[in-house]
Amino acid sequence: MSQPRILLCGDVVGRLDQLFKRVAAVNTANGPFDALFCVGQFFPLDEHGVSQVREYIDGAKEIPLPTYFTGNYGEEALQLLAPAKDRGLVSEPVVVSKNLFWLRGSGVVFVHELRIAFLSGKSDALAYEDAKLAADVGAFHQDDVDALRALADDSQVIDLFLTNDWPQGVLSGSKGEIPSEKVSGNPVIAELAAELRPRYHIAGSEGVFFTREPYTNQGVPHVTRFVALGVVGNDKKQKYLHALSPTPASKLSSEELAVTPPNSTLSPYENRPSSKKRPLSEMIPSSQSEGQFWRYDTSDAKKTKRVEGACFDFVTKGSCARGDRCKFKHAFENGVLIPKRSCYDFITKGSCERGSECRYLHSSDENASSTAADNEQQLPPGSCFNFFKKGSCEKGDDCRFSHSSERKQQECWFCLASPNVETHLVASVGDHCYVALAKGPLMDKHMLIVPIEHTPSAVCVSREVEKELEMYKDSLRKFFESQGSSIIIFERYINIRAGTHAHVQVVPVSSSAAESCREAFDAAASELGFSFIIMRRSQSNDLRRLLDRVNYFVVELPDGTTLAHPCAAGEKMPMQFGREVLAGLLGTPEKTDWKACKLTKDEETKLVEDFKHQFQAFDPMQYP
Repeated sequence: MSQPRILLCGDVVGRLDQLFKRVAAVNTANGPFDALFCVGQFFPLDEHGVSQVREYIDGAKEIPLPTYFTGNYGEEALQLLAPAKDRGLVSEPVVVSKNLFWLRGSGVVFVHELRIAFLSGKSDALAYEDAKLAADVGAFHQDDVDALRALADDSQVIDLFLTNDWPQGVLSGSKGEIPSEKVSGNPVIAELAAELRPRYHIAGSEGVFFTREPYTNQGVPHVTRFVALGVVGNDKKQKYLHALSPTPASKLSSEELAVTPPNSTLSPYENRPSSKKRPLSEMIPSSQSEGQFWRYDTSDAKKTKRVEGACFDFVTKGSCARGDRCKFKHAFENGVLIPKRSCYDFITKGSCERGSECRYLHSSDENASSTAADNEQQLPPGSCFNFFKKGSCEKGDDCRFSHSSERKQQECWFCLASPNVETHLVASVGDHCYVALAKGPLMDKHMLIVPIEHTPSAVCVSREVEKELEMYKDSLRKFFESQGSSIIIFERYINIRAGTHAHVQVVPVSSSAAESCREAFDAAASELGFSFIIMRRSQSNDLRRLLDRVNYFVVELPDGTTLAHPCAAGEKMPMQFGREVLAGLLGTPEKTDWKACKLTKDEETKLVEDFKHQFQAFDPMQYP
């Protein structure tokens, strides 16, 4: 396959005629190009541009290249995207019209073998924890950010990271010419850029074209290049269209990936300065336009102890998975930890426009940690704030958060009642659990055992669910033994705000692999700096107590040994740890990422039907 050639564009603001005329000309003169990626505001500034956008969405006008956008906000964006909002799967491009794709929410997509991470929507402090508001105004939500954070441990390199806003502090350490215009930046995006360490970070929203010198990243050999783009049709002649021809990281050797240009700098997110404090007036946008993230009324602002470069997770949640490795601050200058559930605006800016209506703690008191819990009752994960605090919510059934102790399951891939579940993967259904083919399987009979009830982990299921889960495990052991194979069973549980649905993975292995699996898991654990707790299969009660209320990884080996690792607070473990070990054990390291192993629906259906036929005699539910 030839090296992909792509075009990058800044804020389109609905000027599709002008953009696509320019794209067609560039494609004719210098192409062909494979795709166009647009960051920043894609939809019009006012009602005058709506009809032009509608012509392309309705198919009256042709789009010259496959075009992907992240800026789902602007005049009538909600109405224009309404027909497409229920299409496609989570984190996959949504087809808006021919050659027009909406990168919705956040996730990773593969386009011409380029691995592209994206965060859709604008920054809006009010919408960050209000999913309904985020959808209404085209803003990103906390769950979108959490989904990207989960990629930080992934061994696969991200080629491009697309965001609408600049990361805060990206100009720090730059020795080149920086924009004369005053640019802002978002601290959440800065943290994501520091964690994901993409090869290219593309952003818009500031109206200027800027390419930063490459910067190095801790823990990985490759550098990151930041590119910002102007607005289509701007009168300042700022470049808004930029061409790239990056070789996918998957096609580069380790030596090629590690090439560091001589003008490279340290990461702008490393050791961010905090001693030199800017006046409050310089930190507050002079305009309160919709495009700004932080909007404050400072007429009555008090002088407070602000923390520049504070960790967003730690301030708003009271914890940070990165622990001591976090590049951002968890404490005031005197070393006292920032109070749990503090208002990020108040801590970093000195004021908050929401005032008494803000749901977070407004205090610069460095000894306020003890009072924070008294002032703020803990909101259960996934619960609606208004319903939890006031007993009612004006959004009613339209609210995306739970109005009870049960989490909404509409978007869960594993809930059988969810519209997102792929039922053709299901091979057997019991009273409390079901068995399904794994998506992107390691091999033909890589199966999952999934509780039917939306339960976060296998450790916290009820006894009757546990009994049926164990029944399925025993049946699968006997089935694979009849075929001359053993099975390895593992589960990786991590608690995220978006919620999880327990699923236990069952992977058949040869007798030789079964003999080597203990050594492989121990070696992988050693590389990460921990050792497993060894238990027997019969010690299920002890295992429950060991893994209760913590993130964990557990694997059952063919000889009856169980290896368990309860994660310490702040400890990070690769999301694909179990799969990575088994992919290496099976001699197929290229299958570490399930997305690289995705099959067509027809292929999946055939594998499931074949498995059902062979498993029928062992199925405890006697699947017909």
